[in-house]
Amino acid sequence: MDLTDLNQKDREAKLSHAEALALLRFFNFQRERHGEAPIPEDYNRLCERLSVIYSDVTFKLSEHRVVARAKRSVSGSLVEHIGFVSSRIPHLATTVSFDFESIHVVFRSDGIGIIKEDSWYEFFEHDLDLEKIRLESEGDEETINDRLHDYFHDVVGPQMEDPFFDPASEDCELYFETGSEAELERLMKLFILTEPGIEMHDDEEVRLYAAVDGADPYLENDDCYCSERLDGLAAVALAENRPVGWTWQYNDGACNRRSGYNECAECLAWNIGEVLEESSARERMAARRELRNYLIARGHDLAQFDELVERKCAV
Repeated sequence: MDLTDLNQKDREAKLSHAEALALLRFFNFQRERHGEAPIPEDYNRLCERLSVIYSDVTFKLSEHRVVARAKRSVSGSLVEHIGFVSSRIPHLATTVSFDFESIHVVFRSDGIGIIKEDSWYEFFEHDLDLEKIRLESEGDEETINDRLHDYFHDVVGPQMEDPFFDPASEDCELYFETGSEAELERLMKLFILTEPGIEMHDDEEVRLYAAVDGADPYLENDDCYCSERLDGLAAVALAENRPVGWTWQYNDGACNRRSGYNECAECLAWNIGEVLEESSARERMAARRELRNYLIARGHDLAQFDELVERKCAV
């Protein structure tokens, strides 16, 4: 959803995590302009806080997205209620290009600027007099666009650590949307203990990467231990225990980010040798029975996974 486009008339939309978080960040940006403390960005309470801030809209978490819906008692589109532009506040917009990439930039008459890159938004302050620009440009769209473009390059860009975002502010500390870390830890150790021939890999580790915005969690298959059996069992565990978390790290070859930063998923790792050493003989003997009961309760047959044991994950 484009939160800078008043022409969008939808009254309901599914927002990505980045879009929902941007709503809270925009609210905090305005608070900080007035010397007020920002509201903490707690993902677990995001819908609750957005519902208070934007009282004409309801927010509900659904399938890792946030459903925003304008209340029946109010008129107008969703963008009119939660968007970063308003019919009551004049604004001008332009597209700024960097090499082969471009971003949408909006200047509001109240001194607030918005940068839109895909589903990510950044906010800044400006001192442009929009009405003066219109008058001096005699309403010519090309002239207006050039004025805005030059201002962004000459004034806004140099003041920002990165033209699009401050990587340090975008990290998402590891948390679980469903289930818990303790349960995922228990299950992964159970899967490792029951993996046939696992003793031959006691110098390796199993790595699982958390979900990031737009990508599901997954079991790594490069430079670590992985089999189709283990991958299949991990998928069962992740259906009920979904880790989410990432950091932004600099990478010269990062795609879609002029800054060179990209999103790196948080990693959970299990050293196979340590798992075997820390498990008693009794635990290892009971592990297969425990795993079978766990799978039966979820409609799975352990034998189906055992048939995959000879096959390794494709690199």
